[in-house]
Order: sequence, then C-alpha cells, then structure tokens
Amino acid sequence: MNANQVMSRPVTTIGPHDTVEKAASLMLESNSSCLPVLDKHGKLIGILTHTDFGFHRKFFPMADHLYTLMGSWVTPKTLEDVAKEVSKKTVSEVMSHPVVTVQEDATISDVAETMVRNKIHRIPVLKGEELVGMITRHDFVKLMASDTKGN
Repeated sequence: MNANQVMSRPVTTIGPHDTVEKAASLMLESNSSCLPVLDKHGKLIGILTHTDFGFHRKFFPMADHLYTLMGSWVTPKTLEDVAKEVSKKTVSEVMSHPVVTVQEDATISDVAETMVRNKIHRIPVLKGEELVGMITRHDFVKLMASDTKGN
C-alpha cells in the first residue's frame, strides 16, 4: 500500500504572509491539526501545526507558576497577552521549515519510518513538487480499522 492510498485530501493550506489568527480560524473551520504553507507559486515552503502558533517560550519571558497549554508553558497572567501577540504574527514567523515530505508512491512502511525517525505526527504527500495530500497519525488508525473490517 502506498501513501496516495491512505492520505487525506484535499488539504487546507495557507500563505506565508497570512496571520496566525487567520491560520487558527482555518484550522478550526477545516478541523485540521496542521496547515501546509505554500508560496505564491504553490510550492510547499513550510508547515504550521497547532503547537507552532501555541504559547512558546520564545514569545514571553519565563515566570513562576507555569502551566501547559497547547504543548508549551504559559503563566495565567501572560496567557491573554501572549495569545494577542502571537495571533498578529505572520505564518512565516512561526512555521516550521524545512518540511519533511514523502512522495505519493512511498510505501506506508516508509511513511511510518520517516515519521518516527523525524519525530513528526503528520507529513505532506507530494507528487513531484505539488502537494497532493497529508498523512497524519489518524490516517494510520483508519488503516487499522479498515483492516479489521476486512477480516
């Protein structure tokens, strides 16, 4: 089985000059855990996950009584300020790059190995340089569920 048989599509994308606020809205609307970032020519240049625009230490000074939110540490006093500050940033300021990808003809075992080796939970699927789908951990769960139905 290959990546193109398991991947989810279509993929909701965003541009590098859009705001994190817009990205958050798109992720909520599309029920996506990530947004591939495409340049004006449609080339994949980055990826934005919910943790990329979460509350990272790089956006605020360390303080006492930290707790986690979206995988990062935040104080109750700085939560609202950090959210406002981060939402105004552009996607290019917070996206992850370069992006680990697989080609659509990659085997599922190669996809899984790539994800484990790179410690990632989602991976864009390309046909040449064109984004054609996304594989997440959830797609592997769907694969297992469909396997048990066939037995």
